[in-house]
Amino acid sequence: MSDELPYLENDDGEYSVPCQLKIAEDCVQKGKFCGDKEEARDWVEDECWISSGEGHFCVQCNDQVLRNIANLATKKMI
Repeated sequence: MSDELPYLENDDGEYSVPCQLKIAEDCVQKGKFCGDKEEARDWVEDECWISSGEGHFCVQCNDQVLRNIANLATKKMI
């Protein structure tokens, strides 16, 4: 499963999972570079990133999505 997800590879052959959304002002853009893909995926899961099934997005982007939903709900009530 993990080989189907997007990964970034640095010059040292280490892997990182990119944030899929990148919509938050303070988005971290990518996770920590790790020795292999499995370790990189474990890192984002340990950091509570959200899995979309097609990738992962960071906590900051998840918070931004929730703020956007709250703003839409507030606008509908007005």
